[in-house]
Amino acid sequence: MDELTLILNAAEKRLQFILLQDEILLHAEESEPQKNGTDPLLSHINHACRQLGTHPNRIKKIAATAGPGNFMGIRLTAAIAGAFCRANNGMQASINYMQALAYNYFAKEKEIIHIVTAGTRELVHSQCFQYINGMAQALQEIRLIPFEQLSGIPCEFCCGSGIRTEKVQEILKNHGCALLPSSFDSPSINSLLQCLKTVQWQKEDITPLYLKECDAVQNLPHIAELQGRNPEESRQELERLLKA
Repeated sequence: MDELTLILNAAEKRLQFILLQDEILLHAEESEPQKNGTDPLLSHINHACRQLGTHPNRIKKIAATAGPGNFMGIRLTAAIAGAFCRANNGMQASINYMQALAYNYFAKEKEIIHIVTAGTRELVHSQCFQYINGMAQALQEIRLIPFEQLSGIPCEFCCGSGIRTEKVQEILKNHGCALLPSSFDSPSINSLLQCLKTVQWQKEDITPLYLKECDAVQNLPHIAELQGRNPEESRQELERLLKA
C-alpha cells in the first residue's frame, strides 16, 4: 500500500481521525474522549491500519487541529503528529479548528459565518469566515473576547460550542444572527477533509494555538502556596514540563 495521510482532531468534545491514500478516504472514526484524555487514539489508529492491511509506518503526512480548544487534547494530538513525523520521516501540518467548523455549513457566496467556541468563564473564541469560490476565508484573526462583544460582529450565521449559553444566545438573536443547531458544534469528516486542501506541510512540529492559559497555569500560584512552594519556581517547572 502507498503512503497514507492521517488527520487528527481532539480540540473539543470529539476524538476524530481519518486515514487517506492519494486523497481517497480509507477510514474515518469518531469517539468520545475518555477521562484520561486521548489515550485510545493511538490504539484505534493501529487497529484501523491492521484492518486495512497496512502498517502505521506508511503514515507519511499528519495534519492535526492546532486549536483553539481543549488544552490537553490539542497538545496530545500535536505530540502524536510529531511522533509519526519523526518515526516515519514524514511531514505535518496544522488545521485551524475554527475553519473546520466553518466548513460544517456551506454558506452561499459572500455569506459570513461566525464561529464561536467556548473559552473560559465569560469569554469565547471568535472568528468570522466568508465563503469565496466555495472556500471559507478568514476575515480576521481568532480572538478571545467577552460575551458582550459578540453583538458588534456582523454575520448571517453563527455556530460553535460557545453559543450554547442563554446569555450568548440572547445577545446573538438580538443581533439578528441565525444560530445553527448543536449538531454543527463538531467538525464533520468532510469539513476536516476540506481543510486539508489548504494546509502547509512542514517538518517542524505543530504549534498548539492557545488563546488562554490552561486551568493549571491560571491556578498555579494559589496551588503552589497551598503546598508551601514558591509560585515562581513552580511556574518555571511547569513551563519546563510543557516544553518537554
